[in-house]
Amino acid sequence: MSPAFLSKSKYLAGLQCHKLLWHHYNAKDEIPPPDVATQAVFDQGHVIGKLAQSLFPGGIEIGGDPKEFRQALQATQDELAKRLPLFEPAFQYKNAFARADILNPVAQDQWDIIEVKSSTSVKEVNLFDLALQRYVYEGAGLRIRNCLLMHIDSAYVRKGDVDPRGLLKQEDVTKDVQMLSPKIEPDLAVMSEVIALKSSPKVEIGPQCNAPYGCALIDKCWAFLPEDSPLTLYRLRKDKAFDLIHRGVTSVKKLPRDVVLNDKQSIQVGSAQNGEPFVDKKYLREFLKQLVYPLYYLDFETISPGVPLFDDSSPFGHITFQFSLHIQEAPGSAVRQEGFLAQGRLDPRREFLDRLKALLGEKGSIVIYNESFELSRLDELTALFPASRGWYNQVKRRTLDLLRPFRDFAYYHPAQHGSASIKAVLPVLTHMSYEGLEIGDGATASGEYLRVTFGDAEEGDRSKVRKALEEYCAQDTLAMVKIVEKLGRLSR
Repeated sequence: MSPAFLSKSKYLAGLQCHKLLWHHYNAKDEIPPPDVATQAVFDQGHVIGKLAQSLFPGGIEIGGDPKEFRQALQATQDELAKRLPLFEPAFQYKNAFARADILNPVAQDQWDIIEVKSSTSVKEVNLFDLALQRYVYEGAGLRIRNCLLMHIDSAYVRKGDVDPRGLLKQEDVTKDVQMLSPKIEPDLAVMSEVIALKSSPKVEIGPQCNAPYGCALIDKCWAFLPEDSPLTLYRLRKDKAFDLIHRGVTSVKKLPRDVVLNDKQSIQVGSAQNGEPFVDKKYLREFLKQLVYPLYYLDFETISPGVPLFDDSSPFGHITFQFSLHIQEAPGSAVRQEGFLAQGRLDPRREFLDRLKALLGEKGSIVIYNESFELSRLDELTALFPASRGWYNQVKRRTLDLLRPFRDFAYYHPAQHGSASIKAVLPVLTHMSYEGLEIGDGATASGEYLRVTFGDAEEGDRSKVRKALEEYCAQDTLAMVKIVEKLGRLSR
């Protein structure tokens, strides 16, 4: 394959960043593989693609090794005359190559291009994707009638087997694609020149690093930034942060005088400059006075599959599959841990709710870090199981959000780097951290639970992941126990 031969994925990479495009052809080994969460997104896309194909009976899949593009080109030509729906048909025109998700025969000698996405709406990047496909297909001699985007309908609610016609909806984006068509050939010409460069093009970091996708080269391109860069300044608009960096201001310790700071940003900058934590003891005392024993430290884990797994669930709706609960009966007493982790492939929501109701008791504070997430899940669960609605209303009155003192900057340590997340707060207040855990974040927990529960993982792998899930979720609630203990000492 010529080094300047562009597939649609490489074309989209080139639209995002020329440096990323160059690396795909000249330094691919420097692009890290997708992480667990990203791979889960790819896997979800594959599932959606198969469901879309089921809507076109008699369709022919153009298989083969994705790297052997000439085989795919020939296989497409062999099937084209049959005038049946084609899945992943391959065509080449000049220095571009494209495989549509679905090429559907229409009218006498025309075709519709159907791009399938596991999102719930049309995005600009999808239009560029289709514009390249249309450019290649028409250049290869096909007559294209319409360009359609098939995506998930967020209003769908599963009842029984998944209904692809209900789950997926089509939007005609032909006019939008036609407006982009004049850009394709000039873009390809520029990208071919980029690929041919002997060294990586110099591209300043900016909003494109995370749009339309998080770039795999961020760690490499942002390595020059210190941990306290303007990008960490609390609620500073990203365009302003990048502008400061481009002006040579790489640390919040050295902000120019023309940068106007709000109260929280001033605390962050002052703390970074003097190297000392900021503590509002009065605020902390008033906050901790709200605690009523016994204390229940609570944390949930969820999955949000695009294809609903259970009845009465919708695309990307949260399904609670795990919780951890640390319980302390009185000040200074021992803390015990309880929990729930769903087993098997049945809907875990009722068992999750019943187990939680049995453990939470009727009085005492329920301490949650960022309570809006857990309360939203309980709101959804009790809408599904209305008999528990009264219980939920009682629970809601007992909750205390441990995020509050950190979100309000009543406590701030320079090593938080502008973040109030529990993962930023825990290490600066205690000896604990999430370092060394097999699973260390919620996205990985969700992806791994889905993989070993609904995939074809072996029993040893499944057991290992479940153990790691229990350790991770328990760490979240134990972390809250230790944070409250430390806040108590700081407030005195």
